[in-house]
Amino acid sequence: MSTIKSRLVSLLRWSEKYTKIDMVYLARGGFWSVAGQFSASLVALVLSVTMARYVPKDVYGQYKYVLAIISVLSAFSLNGIGTAVLQSAARGFDGALADSFKANLRWSFAIFIGTFALGGYYLIAGNFVLGLGILIGGTVTPFLGSFNLYAPFLSGKKEFALQAWYADFVTNIIPAVALIATAYVAPRPLPLIAVYFATNLAATAYAYWETSRKLHRATAEHDPHMLRYGKHLSIIGILGGIAGNIDQLLLFHFAGATDLAIYNFATGIPDQMKGPLKSLDAMTQARFANRETTDIRSSIRNKMFWMFIASIFIIGTYILVAPYLYLFLFPAYAVAIPYSQIYAVSLFSMIASPAVSYLSAKKRVQELYISTVVASIFQIVVMTVGVVYLGLLGLIVARVIVRLSGNIFNYAMYRVASGAD
Repeated sequence: MSTIKSRLVSLLRWSEKYTKIDMVYLARGGFWSVAGQFSASLVALVLSVTMARYVPKDVYGQYKYVLAIISVLSAFSLNGIGTAVLQSAARGFDGALADSFKANLRWSFAIFIGTFALGGYYLIAGNFVLGLGILIGGTVTPFLGSFNLYAPFLSGKKEFALQAWYADFVTNIIPAVALIATAYVAPRPLPLIAVYFATNLAATAYAYWETSRKLHRATAEHDPHMLRYGKHLSIIGILGGIAGNIDQLLLFHFAGATDLAIYNFATGIPDQMKGPLKSLDAMTQARFANRETTDIRSSIRNKMFWMFIASIFIIGTYILVAPYLYLFLFPAYAVAIPYSQIYAVSLFSMIASPAVSYLSAKKRVQELYISTVVASIFQIVVMTVGVVYLGLLGLIVARVIVRLSGNIFNYAMYRVASGAD
């Protein structure tokens, strides 16, 4: 076994002459990332098939609308503290986990205010489904967000196996199984919403406490700059959080719950295909955090080249197989096929991911501010125009335009920040 391992390491080292990437590091973290993402995607697929077969489109649309509202409310908290935790953990500050948990809860007061204001509004208006759904989700979310900080902490500690186990197995399978059962026996908005938040809270709390127990250090160091950096990222993330969910809100109000359901199924598989990119971004940030800019700059173009090649292959393959996938898995959503094929083009946004990782890893706050504000405003404007004038198709095209434009802009910000030639 050791001989096979040494030969594999030698082969990976040899390949580095051509890829210009630390292939051994990528393989070690990438194995767990691929395994975890594969299981997460499989669970998501089973859940989606169940929802498509047993949950009416209008019910699914209301369920997704409530989740989008809660995501927008979550933007008004320490939504960027996760990246700060990753950076602090990568630099050896083991107290980052407990410190961030307390800070995130303290700064969640805006979520509670927004929850009771918006939930109360819908209740007074007579819409008990949306009103109660928002109250349930908004009450749970601050605790859910705080417990969920175990994931960036594990990434920063380069504990990729544990991170994959908890983030991709435990916290995916438990809620998915519960939602599948609910879709069978009670395919209505409120049961789905209640089960979603309750099971996610339980699974994430378990992952947090296990992480804290296994990686506990009696003399854990505390990063005095973590909260300040987290606040900066959170301010940046407010507009980004709104922009990231404006599509769901706009489509629900201008086209209705049924179109929102179709939209989510059209974008679901392509978004799942981006899953490994999140783990790769965490690995890249942890790597970049302790490297000099000159070293990063010399290899980042090569990383982007390989991302470009991967994007072409993934997009081309998906466009060809999408009709067969939908007719087999989601026959009730066959109408989503052309929308999904168009949306797949947005996967080209993967190309600039190493540049974004650099900005976060090196705490380039000014560039992150500019990038997020410009991209978010552009996204809100383009999506609004798309939905108002072309409905669902306009929203799909708008998202592709936004992501491709963001790709170019993020790379430009990286060049400014790094002094690249």
